[in-house]
Amino acid sequence: MRDVTTDLSTHIATRFPGTVTLGLDGNFPFFDGFPLLPHLSHDDGNKLDLAFYYSDENGYLPGKTASPIGYFDFEDGFESCPQKQWSMRWNFSWLQSFWPDYQLERQRTKAAVTWLASDPRVEKIFLEPHLRESLDVRFGKVRFQGCFAARHDDHIHFQVH
Repeated sequence: MRDVTTDLSTHIATRFPGTVTLGLDGNFPFFDGFPLLPHLSHDDGNKLDLAFYYSDENGYLPGKTASPIGYFDFEDGFESCPQKQWSMRWNFSWLQSFWPDYQLERQRTKAAVTWLASDPRVEKIFLEPHLRESLDVRFGKVRFQGCFAARHDDHIHFQVH
């Protein structure tokens, strides 16, 4: 995981000088086999969430996330799942107005997903279908995580073999 993440960060920083790649959550540090909620699968050191890259009216924002923790600032797009009584697909609509007006930096984000999809060490990548389409990253490794798992339109989730 460390090697893939380091190689990705180096690739993106070489292609886009000054770029900072931020890791969010790889595993909860207290107990083996216990993921940090709302994660269902971050329990073995083989999965990592990466923050999206963002920009504002002045350009790319190195090392910035739209929310203080890198999660819960969702990109607009079609909803892939019907409303369910129980799900971790929170939308936190009440919270969205508190975040700064940052935009998804599409070139860097697409380059990162494309690089991850081409790396043989990476098994799968979770991204919401609307981002898969709008970023044009229709690779076999880029998948929808399902309707009961947390949304993946606020970060990139990837898993190594």
